[in-house]
Amino acid sequence: MQKNQKNLQNGKGEGSGMSVEQLIRINGGRKLSGGKVSIAGSSNQVTKCIIAALLTNEHILIKNAPAVNERKIAEELFAYLGGRVEYLDEHTIRLCANEVMKNKISREICQKNRISILAVGPLLHRFGKAYIYAALGGDKIGKRPVDFHINGLIEMGAQVELDDNLYHISVDEKGLRGAHIVLPFPSVMTTENLIIAATLAKGRTVIENAAIEPEVIELVKMLQKMGADITMNANRTYIIQGVDKLKGCELRIMPDRNQAVSFACAALATGGNVLLEKIPHDPLYSFLNYIQRMGAEFRVNSEGIFVSSPKGRRLKQSHIEVEVHPGFMTDWQQPFMVLFTQADGISILHETIFEDRLGYSHFLNSMGANINLFSTCLGEAPCRFKHKNHTHSAIIHGPTPLKGGNFRMPTDIRAGMCLVIAGLVGSGTTLLSNIQEIQRKYDNIVEKLNQMGADVSIIQGSLTSV
Repeated sequence: MQKNQKNLQNGKGEGSGMSVEQLIRINGGRKLSGGKVSIAGSSNQVTKCIIAALLTNEHILIKNAPAVNERKIAEELFAYLGGRVEYLDEHTIRLCANEVMKNKISREICQKNRISILAVGPLLHRFGKAYIYAALGGDKIGKRPVDFHINGLIEMGAQVELDDNLYHISVDEKGLRGAHIVLPFPSVMTTENLIIAATLAKGRTVIENAAIEPEVIELVKMLQKMGADITMNANRTYIIQGVDKLKGCELRIMPDRNQAVSFACAALATGGNVLLEKIPHDPLYSFLNYIQRMGAEFRVNSEGIFVSSPKGRRLKQSHIEVEVHPGFMTDWQQPFMVLFTQADGISILHETIFEDRLGYSHFLNSMGANINLFSTCLGEAPCRFKHKNHTHSAIIHGPTPLKGGNFRMPTDIRAGMCLVIAGLVGSGTTLLSNIQEIQRKYDNIVEKLNQMGADVSIIQGSLTSV
């Protein structure tokens, strides 16, 4: 292994040691220009739709399913419970839950992803009881308790006990029933969970202060095709009238807007451009507005969305506040942080969704960025973390040259993509380990970056801790 593959930085001071694994190698400093990239189906949508298929014994056909690890985890959960998963091709699956026999999800599956909590409602409808381990996996981006999920199910009539880290959740002979639920925060997964559970509940369920992200709306459209009675009123409110039975349906997964933003930011951060093939305007309209403020250019036509850096000058500084949809997404701030390091002037970022999602910035500082973190709210958006001493704001001085480094990817997928983009911008070579984290939501990432003009490869090797 070459000398420039030393000096692993992971922020946790791991001890010395060496192991051989797959690494992503990035030879940086190249302008990504003149390329095009296809955008996979949304991983955030497909996983929820796979779980929703547990609500019926009829077939569910899903097209444009992304070939990512998170989809595989949801399929593993579906099959573990007794459901059938058929692969018609790489991006088309047919599901059938008519032989589901289990109502307890294994500890191993629960630890892989938080998606397991969404299966509770369907299992209660089928068996009256469900068992799920409390230690749920997923991105480590701050506190993500399942209290909202559990409290919502309790309001719908569920009884919940926690014994030795295992939730025992049950309903009486009346099953789940409609309730008026006001969420403390418009959590996406809690909204999806309660909508799924409410479709077959007795009576009417009202969910106020709910999430209205496009992926949630796509889930609602799927459930409507299955025969669910769901309306959405003003002020982030869903009304679900429970029905006796749901049927099968066919659906197509929407493009992954987070993936599209990541690839667009990779092109912009290197001073280049990219065509996001065949992606419609709707999923990216908000993103396009933000990059336009920074001076980037774009055009939308039948080929897709073409995004380009400003000609002859740098991107401009910006002040961005992360908010719930339709505001600036929390999953966009990490790739934008690299844009800020290359922009002309002082940029400000205020994260209001998760209290601990800026820790990755120390990686960028080690590569040459000038990022300072603060616990104060640097903006005007309503923030749950005001005066709570959480480090959730950043001031970024740009432009600063970046240099390659060796890193173990963090478990926050978007922070991992941030390191990939920083490696593309930086001079020299960047080596990244723990690459399975980014493969959870990004399909064929090496091939797609190379199509954009990058020099990226997967190699066998090791990073040596110091």
